[in-house]
Amino acid sequence: MATYDYDLAIIGGGSAGLTAAKVARFFAEKRIALIDKTRLGGDCLYYGCVPSKSLIKSARVAHELATADRFGLLPGPLAPSLGAVNGRVQAAISRVGEIDSEQNLRESGIDVFLGGGHFLDPHTVQTGQAGNTSISTKYSLICTGSRPAKPEVPGLEEAGYITNEDLFDLQNLPKRVGVVGGGPIGCELAQALRRLGSEVTVLQRADRLLPRDEGELVDMLEAAFTDEGLAVWYNTALESVRIDGGDKVLTVSGDHAGELRVDEILVAVGRTPNVEGLGLEAAGVKYTPKGIQVNDRLQTAQEGIFATGDVVGGMQFTHFAGYQAAQAVRNIFLPIKQKFSPGIVPWVTFTDPEIAHAGLTEAEANKAGKEFSVVRFPYTALERAITDQDTVGMMKFLIDGKRRFIGCHIAGANAGELINEMTLAMNNNLTVDAVIGSIHAYPTYSFGIPVALYDYVLNEHPQAVAKFGRFLSKLT
Repeated sequence: MATYDYDLAIIGGGSAGLTAAKVARFFAEKRIALIDKTRLGGDCLYYGCVPSKSLIKSARVAHELATADRFGLLPGPLAPSLGAVNGRVQAAISRVGEIDSEQNLRESGIDVFLGGGHFLDPHTVQTGQAGNTSISTKYSLICTGSRPAKPEVPGLEEAGYITNEDLFDLQNLPKRVGVVGGGPIGCELAQALRRLGSEVTVLQRADRLLPRDEGELVDMLEAAFTDEGLAVWYNTALESVRIDGGDKVLTVSGDHAGELRVDEILVAVGRTPNVEGLGLEAAGVKYTPKGIQVNDRLQTAQEGIFATGDVVGGMQFTHFAGYQAAQAVRNIFLPIKQKFSPGIVPWVTFTDPEIAHAGLTEAEANKAGKEFSVVRFPYTALERAITDQDTVGMMKFLIDGKRRFIGCHIAGANAGELINEMTLAMNNNLTVDAVIGSIHAYPTYSFGIPVALYDYVLNEHPQAVAKFGRFLSKLT
């Protein structure tokens, strides 16, 4: 029987790789190597979740200062420094990074190799560590993530542009910004920059923002963008870019055909899997430009090599990548392999209002021929939202004939927190009655969930036992 330096080599130290390494330590006496190009943490820590949410928080504070009269206070003078804001962003990155630091992982028994890694054969990985160490491994797990996609637009490269990988290093706030892309990243960063003082125009190919989310809730976000002076050009495509004096001139086609002059271009048009430079051919791993091909057990074409996260395509969320990685490690070390079945996966766009999504949209449910009821509950009727002066929003529930949720969509403050309860309900087939029967603390935003479902349970679709109870009450 062959002997190896490691039982598992994990290539990529982002959210999926870190999760995999920690889960792998559960299996006693397994030797684990974690390999990354430069530093642990990945895109989420340095360019995605952590810095963007830090920037969004600063932008929200700026917005609340500028609109303090909503709270009975005098609006404060607003002259934010992007350099100072990004200084706070970098501090947040450092603090979060300490949680899964190289030192902590080494102390837990995980060997960390920095400098990158690529396969020499299915069981040998050459690392970029000093001396170009080659390690042998019984199994490998590829978690190399993704990077911002770069559109092929004439003149864009020459004119220069930024992505989420560059924004958090800027020291000066651009006066005019053109944001290419109206998906989650584009929407979040566009609103943040607008609230900090930039003039922002979003170029969106589709006829609305966030096309995968519930339309009537996205309408609320679009209205908020308009109220805040953020321009969105729908059905508009970027055709070319040129420099004219100090301006970057964007030529666009579609509903807003013409030119747009800006100081900076922020590109947010999707992600590209990181498959280059890994020696996948030498490892016998099949892949396409869309990512590494895996089966329903997260196994590549090479039996001993698995892959998870953005590098395999699919949902590109930190929580999804981590969940996949844990499943892959289980399949690597246990004799009974399980199909990857994540159930209902929630996602959130952290704009203001936040847009949270779990399960089917109404359009998807109709297309699938589902029989269901729709319950809507506006934030204007949510007590905590009223006290917080955050009444822009709505909860929307899709409920099937068995009184179970098949979709939940929330726009508004704390939507990202609220969606987790509904995801739990859907993944465990909880009925409307089970949710409403659990006491919720008051006054919280989540208290709105049972309030929203009250009429459905007691008046519109009461259970047989409730009807019988109503009958009995007439006898007393």
